[in-house]
Amino acid sequence: MNLAFLPRRLLTTFRVSRISHRFADVLVVGSGVGGLSAALAAAIDGRTEVLVLAKGALTDCATQWAQGGVAAVLEPERCDDSLAAHVADTVEAGCGLCDPSTVELVVREGVDAVRELISAGAVFDVEDGHLHFTREGGHSRPRIVHREDRTGREILRVLLDAVGPLPNVATLEGTFAIDLLLAPDGRCRGALVCRPGGHLEALWARRVVLATGGAGRLYRETTNPPVTTGDGLAMALRAGATLRDMEFVQFHPTTLYVAGADRFLISEAVRGEGATLVDSSGERFMTRFHPSGELAPRDVVSRGIVERMRETGDNRVYLDLSPIPPEKIRERFPYIARICGDFGIDITREPVPVRPSAHYTIGGIRVDHDGVTDVPGLLAVGEVTSTGLHGANRLASNSLLEGLVFGRRAGARAGREALRERSETLTPFEVAQPEGEPSREAPAGLDLQDLQRSLQSLLWRDVGIERRREGLVHARDQIAEWASYVLPLRFANPTGWTLQNMLTTASAIVHGALTREESRGVHFRADFPEPLEAWRRHVDVSRRERAP
Repeated sequence: MNLAFLPRRLLTTFRVSRISHRFADVLVVGSGVGGLSAALAAAIDGRTEVLVLAKGALTDCATQWAQGGVAAVLEPERCDDSLAAHVADTVEAGCGLCDPSTVELVVREGVDAVRELISAGAVFDVEDGHLHFTREGGHSRPRIVHREDRTGREILRVLLDAVGPLPNVATLEGTFAIDLLLAPDGRCRGALVCRPGGHLEALWARRVVLATGGAGRLYRETTNPPVTTGDGLAMALRAGATLRDMEFVQFHPTTLYVAGADRFLISEAVRGEGATLVDSSGERFMTRFHPSGELAPRDVVSRGIVERMRETGDNRVYLDLSPIPPEKIRERFPYIARICGDFGIDITREPVPVRPSAHYTIGGIRVDHDGVTDVPGLLAVGEVTSTGLHGANRLASNSLLEGLVFGRRAGARAGREALRERSETLTPFEVAQPEGEPSREAPAGLDLQDLQRSLQSLLWRDVGIERRREGLVHARDQIAEWASYVLPLRFANPTGWTLQNMLTTASAIVHGALTREESRGVHFRADFPEPLEAWRRHVDVSRRERAP
């Protein structure tokens, strides 16, 4: 079984003689932790030309918003920790779908990756002269290094500072990647992009690394920045890459829930420092659902909150920080305190209204240990991928670690291979729209924003924290109906292409959720509430065959 519709191979076409061109050895699409790590590794002592694209500004990425930290066993003796314990925690959280060799690789190589960040100037919080480690849900030890409650911003700062001076690494901001360019032999040779001002440009490269992030913005309630609309997932699918386990979308249990506020993330580290979840009457409830209470895996906490809201009839619960000393709150969580303060909430004195929101796309492009996809010449890293690290439920603070490790590995691989192919000239070629793919101009009366909001509401309602067959079938059929008249259209701007990408990626998520008739990790089917041994396997989706 596969998608209810085949996505078009190309969203738009071009004539080589009528657009501008740019050439590089390695093209990196995305400027988060994975993309910048890949760019640095691909640079290879100045011998390769690397080009990094950003859909918005270089800092408009999920990494910038990562609060909690990065998990790594940096001081095992002091913390009574070990690589084996980190591996065990990750595998347990993954509910039977982690690849053990991938977990061991990331945990082992992640230690050096974080130490290199520190050597490069990353400043993480210390206590009594030592790095301060906090603990989050699913971790048996405090092993998460952090910079207050804005760790991602600190990591991004260091990586951008490292990339900036390199003469062989160029960056293009405000550049929307439309489609991957495939040579007649099927090899990926770059990307067609839209530059500021709306003009098309072909970027030709010997290797392409996708680091475009996830698809959290497909949901109405989300912690994700506006750029995370699943573009890389849809682009890779159109090019022939395999997407794996797209049904696994992680919902963060605690996001600020007040009228007029974005669903601002309240870091899991707050619970790691002692905060508890209570209902409107002040009753703590998470210990009913798991012996670890608030530090249970995220899927358990999210479902516990949903169940308590159902029992009380409320649309929120509360995060009570009173067990944490006020001075520690102000020192450890200044950004959270400021954002909540903007809405009249003093987190040192009153509980914070919260509820779950879509947070992390666990499924993604199937890759190997070097980020290599099944499309020749195409690699991928970070949240856009499925590496085998997270399984069915990502362990908190493993995502930045994954981006660092796989960014380095994929970038190094891309750089080496590009150097070996330096003798081959990169020659622009015409890319024709495959026969049988209709394309017509978008009608003037089409309201793209309304369609996008409708899609986000549909996924939140029918493909959210709790799922049932009837809701999933409704979502599948509704998305197929929208796709039937949106996908054949020819747009000339990122707004239209983004909606086409969102419909394609949403269809892949629904396909996985409808196919997997069990509950495992973040995928909860109310009509199949137990995990089944027969489903201890992956669900793949590709454009190679049409659903019966």
